[in-house]
Amino acid sequence: MAHFIHFFLPFFVLIEATRVLLLLDLDYDDLFYRLFTESQNFAPSGVGRLGAIGEINDTIFDECILRSNPTWTEEMRRILNPNYDPLKHCDRSYRPWSSLEPDGRISIRNEFSDAKCRARALLLKDDYTNAPGEWHGVEERFVFENDIVEVECKRSGQVAYKFLHSQIWTGENRDTPAKSENASVDVKQKFPSVYIMLMDSFGASHAKRVFPNTIQYLKDTFQSVEMHHLNKVGENSRPNAFPFLFGKTVQGIYRDIWGEQNINDLSKRQYCKSYIDKEPLVIKAFEKAGYKTMMAEDWDKGVFNWPNCKGYRKPPTTHYMRPFQIEMSTSAMQLMDHQGKQNCFEPHHFLNDYTEQFMNAYANSPKFALNWASCLGHDYSNEPFHADGDYVEFLKRNREELDNSFLFFMGDHGLRFGKMSDTPEGRRDVSNPMMYISVPRRLRTNSALMTNLEKNSHELLTMFDLHATFVDILETFTITTTADFTKTIEKEKMRGTSMLRPLPPGMRNCKTLPIPLQYCICHLDKRDVRPTDAYSSIGTVIADAINNQLKVYGVEDRCAMLIPDEILELKLIVGSKDLYQVTIRMMPSRGLYQTFVSGSDGNFRVVSPDVTRLDTYKKQANCIDNNEIRPLCYCQKNSVRRFFFGTFLD
Repeated sequence: MAHFIHFFLPFFVLIEATRVLLLLDLDYDDLFYRLFTESQNFAPSGVGRLGAIGEINDTIFDECILRSNPTWTEEMRRILNPNYDPLKHCDRSYRPWSSLEPDGRISIRNEFSDAKCRARALLLKDDYTNAPGEWHGVEERFVFENDIVEVECKRSGQVAYKFLHSQIWTGENRDTPAKSENASVDVKQKFPSVYIMLMDSFGASHAKRVFPNTIQYLKDTFQSVEMHHLNKVGENSRPNAFPFLFGKTVQGIYRDIWGEQNINDLSKRQYCKSYIDKEPLVIKAFEKAGYKTMMAEDWDKGVFNWPNCKGYRKPPTTHYMRPFQIEMSTSAMQLMDHQGKQNCFEPHHFLNDYTEQFMNAYANSPKFALNWASCLGHDYSNEPFHADGDYVEFLKRNREELDNSFLFFMGDHGLRFGKMSDTPEGRRDVSNPMMYISVPRRLRTNSALMTNLEKNSHELLTMFDLHATFVDILETFTITTTADFTKTIEKEKMRGTSMLRPLPPGMRNCKTLPIPLQYCICHLDKRDVRPTDAYSSIGTVIADAINNQLKVYGVEDRCAMLIPDEILELKLIVGSKDLYQVTIRMMPSRGLYQTFVSGSDGNFRVVSPDVTRLDTYKKQANCIDNNEIRPLCYCQKNSVRRFFFGTFLD
């Protein structure tokens, strides 16, 4: 009986603890959020407490030395293959059986007239589910008054063809003539459109390697200005998207190491477990001011959803491509027979088609569009090379529209995985996303504006500054209507400043700006230190910090407790008292982790809770769905499997 109680008591305790949390309507993530925002000493440490232990008093962080990566090095030439092309052997003669005509009707090519074809509208129920309309035979000549249309054709009773088409249905009669060209020009002069083209995982230097022609075209045609030192403020896409689209954080920014207040605006319950329709998306502010708006991504688990966040209940913009991506995921096997790479189609093609359709619509209205391409550059360093020409052609086709608009061609962060990310250039790039800004042609003669952009292009910037820039555009052209960019505008509740204006006086560094220490791109001289026995306790301190995070998030029952294996890099920050950057391998995940520690004589402490996972972890963390803690999780089931099967799993 004693053995029975000893074995099952922990399970009874866990069940009771879970029951209490449910009764209180509280979860681990909200508990974490409350502790974070209520405590000034909140970060993981080896002594069971969250928070940085003490402050960093070194003055080396008062100065920010900014350097740009070289585009090509000998190591990069060995790693990268600019000739890589996944479409090299695709069927360039392929043409879809169906087309969506300008009047909203589906037509079938004559050579496939023997097939029985039908089509239906794909509407949105929520961010995860479509609400398909009724099927209509193509011969009905039905007019589809929505954006996404699915076509299906059968031969001999079997589905032989499926295809998704897109359009921008404006709700206007297609036979009604557009307003005069002069009216259209006048609107564009007063209210310039804004386009964001975001390439996921494009770092500043890697963008120049993979998209040299696109970048040159931006500079030559639109006089785009590169913002050299944009600093990410979060690990991956969502914690960088929220700051520039909402002006809010979803990943804590630990400021107590500088003696400042920690920053964490939204808990997981707010940004993930609840619909975010009520959050202040800057695009909605433009729509309220009379703009037509669009948001489109190239996969169904988008920036507001991955891996299981609710996202939006209702479309957040006038036009929303999500039904396309939902169906592309749901019916992938059938759709890929005709819309896959073998026929020279890739996700960014459909994404850019939809964006171009939006650009060509609403000739008499200003527009705001977010085009977010994830598939092309997220996982592999060589993948984007072949698409450089696609984007040049896209810019050429839409030159007139873009020439009269604000264009932000940007990344959210750099490539986080692979051989390239192991290089010095790759490590910096991951925190330094690409950013090119072009302004409407008529404003390129505004000396104050262009001087500000050029000067600010060499300053340390954040995603909060980008959000402030959007707000500045909105207010300048819809409220004041005077393009005077000579004055700095600072708003009390905003953490950024418009990049179109003079930046506030004072030092710009990772202490004064909301940038986590772990992602800071200000250059620090570092000296290699041999990890002798005197530094052996560092591994335990970092492991305790990670394991403490797992406990706070309530996933220690699913994620293995990590133990240190080997310190791979130990670098002393030159000029500091006793600050080190540590790269360490942990078991059983065999993962590579990096953080900062401080101390001497065997007494060390983690000074920043931002422990970064440097290598791929996707499959290792499949037992949990919390995107914030996944990089630190190695599922218990993996430990059991590795015990029995060893390296066969790797």
